[in-house]
Amino acid sequence: MPPSESPVPPAATRVQWGETGHMDLPDEELALRFQRGDASAFEAMVARWNEPILQLATRLTGDLEEAKDVRQMALLKTYQGLAHFEGRARFSTWIYRVVLNLCRDKKRNAAVRTRALEGSVREREGDYVLEETGFHVARDRELARIVAEAVLELPAAEREVVVLRHYHELAFPAIAEILGSPVTTVKSRMTRGLSLLRARLATLET
Repeated sequence: MPPSESPVPPAATRVQWGETGHMDLPDEELALRFQRGDASAFEAMVARWNEPILQLATRLTGDLEEAKDVRQMALLKTYQGLAHFEGRARFSTWIYRVVLNLCRDKKRNAAVRTRALEGSVREREGDYVLEETGFHVARDRELARIVAEAVLELPAAEREVVVLRHYHELAFPAIAEILGSPVTTVKSRMTRGLSLLRARLATLET
């Protein structure tokens, strides 16, 4: 979609941390301010969620370009949906659910490419990745790439839980709320996902 046609205010993509004066406010308060006509509240939300949305979409689709499309659609849905946001669930739950559903739609409507994630796996000092697999800290870019690709090979249900738990550090109750599943089901998927990851990573070590 050309920038001129996007209903998302162009300035939103250029907001820097602290620029609007809203960055210390919780998402729910920003949503209320946006509903009352404060456009800068939405800009602050975009600045806060732009990168987390892209990271989640990349880890679920395995394709940076697909993830960018998901991010654009998620921000558009956010802009359109905030007027009806009632705060019955946390905003983070709502936006994660939007991204998950968009990624699922991508999976259903097209064959998602599984090329290497060189462009999307970022090396960070002390990047926490999958403690239960034995990889306590992924400091090496190649190791992070291998783990990310192994996560991509998980079945969709297990991959969603592993990504939300270990890359986005969400608690099991929060994940259950996002997925609309019981906590016991989420934990079961996590256990199975980690078991599959251990098996996959073990074959790579031999």
